[in-house]
Amino acid sequence: MADTAETGNSASTEEVSMNRGAVVTTEEYITTGNGTITPENLPTSNGGGSAKGRGRSALDSAANGALSRAHMSLTEIENGDRRTPVSGVDGESSRPGSQTLSEDERYGTPVIKVLEGNEDDGSDSGWDTDLEIEEDSKETYDATGKRAYIQACKEIGVVPVSHFLRHITTNRIVMKHHGLGPQGAKAIAIPLVTNTTVLTLDLEDNWIEGTGAAYIADMLKENCYISELNLAGNKIRSKGAIVTGEMLFDNTSIKKINVAGNDFKDRDAQPFADAMKSNYRIKELNLSHNEFAEAGGEILGLGIAATESISDLDLSWNHLRRNGAISVCRGLAENMSIKNLNVSWNGFGNEGSLAMAEALKFNSTVQWLDMSNNRIMDEGALLLSKGLEVNDSLKVLKLGLNPITAAGAMALLLAIKNNNNSALEELDLTDIVVNKDFVDLLEDLKRGRTNFLVFYKGAVGQFEKPAEKEADPLKLLIQYIEKNNLRIWDLFKAYDKDNSLTVTREEFKNGIMGSNIPLTPRQVDKLVATLDRDGDGEIDYSEIVSTHKELKETNREERRQRMSKVHEKRRTAIYAPVAEKFGTLKVEDIAQTMTEERQRKLSSNMRPDMNQWNEEGRREDVVTDAIRSLDYTVDFRPDAARYTEEEKFLMKTMDPVSRGGSARGRSPISS
Repeated sequence: MADTAETGNSASTEEVSMNRGAVVTTEEYITTGNGTITPENLPTSNGGGSAKGRGRSALDSAANGALSRAHMSLTEIENGDRRTPVSGVDGESSRPGSQTLSEDERYGTPVIKVLEGNEDDGSDSGWDTDLEIEEDSKETYDATGKRAYIQACKEIGVVPVSHFLRHITTNRIVMKHHGLGPQGAKAIAIPLVTNTTVLTLDLEDNWIEGTGAAYIADMLKENCYISELNLAGNKIRSKGAIVTGEMLFDNTSIKKINVAGNDFKDRDAQPFADAMKSNYRIKELNLSHNEFAEAGGEILGLGIAATESISDLDLSWNHLRRNGAISVCRGLAENMSIKNLNVSWNGFGNEGSLAMAEALKFNSTVQWLDMSNNRIMDEGALLLSKGLEVNDSLKVLKLGLNPITAAGAMALLLAIKNNNNSALEELDLTDIVVNKDFVDLLEDLKRGRTNFLVFYKGAVGQFEKPAEKEADPLKLLIQYIEKNNLRIWDLFKAYDKDNSLTVTREEFKNGIMGSNIPLTPRQVDKLVATLDRDGDGEIDYSEIVSTHKELKETNREERRQRMSKVHEKRRTAIYAPVAEKFGTLKVEDIAQTMTEERQRKLSSNMRPDMNQWNEEGRREDVVTDAIRSLDYTVDFRPDAARYTEEEKFLMKTMDPVSRGGSARGRSPISS
């Protein structure tokens, strides 16, 4: 044995060939995953006494018996009670493929023992992981982890990956498409438990499944150096989701994690939502290319609302639609950390656009938003534009590959133009055809925003301009009177020089033209014809009073009709689910992070008007600020943001019983 050991050490620098052709040295590598290393072009000695018999011999000494048992522990565990006896001076029989090592070789090799379950040889069964390493006190420290990996591969029965051995001492290991499988992941995890150099671990597309993910997760509970993890395309499914979520609950070093394409279902969203709530270190989370749908979206929405660290979230290529999409937007409305959000290739539709419009009103952090290919039509684009009118933080908006026409594109561009505080720098309308009016408006917009970019497919035709509707001159006259705090009597008396309570048509026309009331001659003629009710050529005071009274009744009826329309909209398939989610939004809490200008805009949107009454004119419970904002978003009238005093007149027409109820609420962000 002494001769064997001496000869083996003297030849330790010679290169030998592994079973798959990798070139190694016996000083570093003793065995392959198949358990055999032999010198190249040299015969192997069966007796172990010649100078060239360095690789294989029977484990026939008492000192070698303990090492052999440690190397065989995994085989014993996997075979259950069918243990393979080992030969030696203590009377044990030999195991095929085992090795006799010199003293230097034996103590230069880490002893790795897998600890699981209830073993007969007295192992520590109470340990939580099977990635622990048991080292003899006489053995040298394996700082690189290479020998630990080789030994793990031998015990597990997998072929070592040379790429891993070459990069284990670097800060980045990229092993995409290596076909590791669960056992290969286990072998990699063992040396990484104590590794302090690797910062990035990329195992994309290795089909490690949930079992392999569990090994990686156990390793990351101990390793506090790896900050970037990629497990995309590994089919880790529900088991992997659970162990990954548990790992993120404990781990405080992971900042970027990619688990895309792992066949996650709705039920698998909960571990990640919990991680969002508890882990304050994660900056980037990629959950794309999975199968999260409505239920999954609702769970993730709660996590989005709670997270305070994630800045980049990718939910693209899922099945987010209806309540799932709305919940994601609801969470975004409260979120204060996400800067980049990708929800492309889902099914947000028009209801998702409405929810996103509301989220953009209240969110002050998101800067990059991708909603490409979400089945958003013109109505959805119009709804989304209401959010763009208020938002002052979004810089990039991607809406390409949606069935939007020039009308929807025009609504988006007008909203950007009408928002002087808009931070938008890029609008992506890939594959959407616009028209000449859109191009003209874009050119006008770029005069003041030279860095503003818009991508579209082409421009064809232009809008057919509808005839402008002439304003009602009587309404303009009443608005002038109210704006200047006048009474009808004051106006009439200024025209009635002889105090006869009547004026001729000419006197009235001259008085109107000299009062700076914004009326054209055509409108003045129409006004005079309206006020001269009996057609005698003169206008008396009673005619003006009765006309004014009829106008107020007409306005009240219009308000009632608008009330009815508001309540009809609240019952539509688009509005109702969004209202259900956003009705509980605490606007007063979010308002603290908004600019003064945004608060002013939201205050004008959430006006306490007729939306708090029902169709019959009866008082309802005071609606929330979020609902009032939602009412404004779905109100497409040009004057939707204007608050009039008509509700005061409306209240006076109601009977005392119907006017009961709580006082009208005031917006917490109103000035």
